[in-house]
Amino acid sequence: MSKSNKVLVLSEDESRLRDVAMILEFIGEEQVVVGDQALALLESADQESLADISVAVLNGADAGIVKTIESVCRAVQGVPLLMVGDPDLKGLGESDSARVIARMEWPLNYTKFVDSLYRAQIFADQFRRSNERGQQRGLQLFRSLVGTSRKVQQVRQLMEQVADKDVSVLITGPSGTGKEVVARNLHYHSSRRDKPFVPVNCGAIPGELLESELFGHEKGAFTGAITSRVGRFELAEGGTLFLDEIGDMPLSMQVKILRVLQERTFERVGSNRTISANVRVIAATH
Repeated sequence: MSKSNKVLVLSEDESRLRDVAMILEFIGEEQVVVGDQALALLESADQESLADISVAVLNGADAGIVKTIESVCRAVQGVPLLMVGDPDLKGLGESDSARVIARMEWPLNYTKFVDSLYRAQIFADQFRRSNERGQQRGLQLFRSLVGTSRKVQQVRQLMEQVADKDVSVLITGPSGTGKEVVARNLHYHSSRRDKPFVPVNCGAIPGELLESELFGHEKGAFTGAITSRVGRFELAEGGTLFLDEIGDMPLSMQVKILRVLQERTFERVGSNRTISANVRVIAATH
């Protein structure tokens, strides 16, 4: 996380406060504000210092956790919150609830904690850039994703963090929960919106045909290949390829997909010619 940003740590448990602060310092966070110092900063009128707060880590076991969240959100516009524990936040407003972008068990899992901090940085940076542009989009952009529950709001938040980032995305969830709707929204709110969105159901295509379906093939590459064929990666050039039910894809094919993600190149079946792939990959699994 940027050294110019502050990380607030609030907890009524002094032992947990010290432990979280030690972890943050160990992973290189140089501006960690804890306990009474953090409370004093929140109560100050120093807008410049408050604007430097990039994330707040809160102890969900605190008796006054709802009031703490409200005071943090009131003092620092758009601040993402990382919650240690899974408290009942009954009575907390929807907009404040939406700021809780991750909940973590205690003792903290190092990998999950670092990943959550990274996501919080993306969230905070995007919020600031949106304000600077005077075009803060808000979560209402994803209108085709129906629902107002806390879970749907959290999904919208995650979508907003990655929609305009040219990164690969994995969407998880039970069948019928709208994973393709999420994928299409990510595409339509990305810089690739004017290029193709190409969906592929990996579970509906036999394993032996999947390589040809994705990468295409040359004439005579196998029995029945009477003409050359363009694959889905080439059809999605410049746009987004949505690989639905990627968990049903044979492991041998997953290795080849990994190579495309890493090297951005592939070959058609039966060809030695390397083709560049300018494609964003969004995958989904149940």
